[in-house]
Amino acid sequence: MKITFSTQSLSLRAILTRTLILSTMLGLSACGGSDDQPEQSKSYIQFYNAAATSANPEVRLDDASISSARFANATNVIAVDSASYTLDFQETGASSPLLSAEFNLTEDQKHLLILTEREQQFDYLSLSFAREKNLEDEFDLYLSNLAVSQPALDVYLSAATETFADADLLDSLALHELSSDASRKATGKYNLYLTVPGGNQPLFVAENLDFAYESTYVLVIREQYGPIANQLAIDVILNSSSVARYTHHDAQSQFRLYNSLPQSVQVALDNSNVANLPSGSLGSYHALQKGDYSLSVRDTEGQLLLNSALLSAIAGESQLVLLYQNENDVLEALAVKESDKPQIQANDIIVSNLVSDFSRLQFYFIRQDETIATARHHIKNLEFKKQQTLNLPKDYYAIALVHVADNGSTTLLDKTDSMMLQPGERYLLSAQQDNNAPSGYRLHLTF
Repeated sequence: MKITFSTQSLSLRAILTRTLILSTMLGLSACGGSDDQPEQSKSYIQFYNAAATSANPEVRLDDASISSARFANATNVIAVDSASYTLDFQETGASSPLLSAEFNLTEDQKHLLILTEREQQFDYLSLSFAREKNLEDEFDLYLSNLAVSQPALDVYLSAATETFADADLLDSLALHELSSDASRKATGKYNLYLTVPGGNQPLFVAENLDFAYESTYVLVIREQYGPIANQLAIDVILNSSSVARYTHHDAQSQFRLYNSLPQSVQVALDNSNVANLPSGSLGSYHALQKGDYSLSVRDTEGQLLLNSALLSAIAGESQLVLLYQNENDVLEALAVKESDKPQIQANDIIVSNLVSDFSRLQFYFIRQDETIATARHHIKNLEFKKQQTLNLPKDYYAIALVHVADNGSTTLLDKTDSMMLQPGERYLLSAQQDNNAPSGYRLHLTF
């Protein structure tokens, strides 16, 4: 650093001042050049929630919240100081933990914590490995079996272009077991196969698992929850909150229909009648094999209202098909994927705007100590023919439907009484036109 002062006409005070400035700058430079305090070593933590009866638990280290995750979700990887901690799994907002333990976070290691359940008791699994590895076009893969219906499994992997006959046995896993060693493979796409111990016929096949990164993956085998039960699912965890999910390639699909029309309708799939739906009713589920189908709707007089709409059934998924009239009073169908989360501590409610008179509507879910202005749970600016899923913690709610005009004026179109949503149910909330309602519009809640 070069500093130049003019020596002309300097007063004693100016000289002293500039000397002090120079001394200070040199002192700061010296301080910046060395650091007597060693940098605190870091460890890395990630949380995956495999406890189906939990709501939104968080991981806490010495009473400091790290992050939270709903069932079958993961958190991002978070860096913390390497040390020993009191580890708590605690529901968000609760006063006491679900589970506590002493846990040591070691330097440069990634620690994956998996919250589990055993005989209605919470437990956890932990997996630790080096965060940085020397991998060249390779990945490491750990496995865990959390599927209660399959207490013992053999796990195989083949290239995506190959079959089970070409697959390698990765590990044999008991229930709640984590593989002790990682399997190392070349990066790319693979098929995964599950069999009973020693079996030669896969009971589960997941196709095109994408292991694109030179990193460490953790694969969790678990039960599939939601409208379709008695199936398995595969979750693949990497280093973010994004969990890749896979189902059996030939798993059963299903759908159900909601009729928002003011009249009863008859529904056919590939020209075979599957349902007679009264106005405002939500039908029962219909099982399907994966594939593409033609959906047609007629009124009770046989008049064709909807001709050959495409319905694509995806393996392992449940869909809700909404029948509604567009702005020209022409019947349309909208297929919505239903949540596969357990509906025990919270409900995933599908909210749909079927009112063509307004470009956007607001939905508020108001608890007993709240107003519309203070409601924590809401969906704003939901456009016509659009839908959104909202997760509501177990509580009493009144639901309000509001329209906000371009000039800012607000109209309360409808409001329900306060109610408790039922555990285990999957709800549809729709805003609809109703000539018998005081405002001409109403909320319709069904399951």
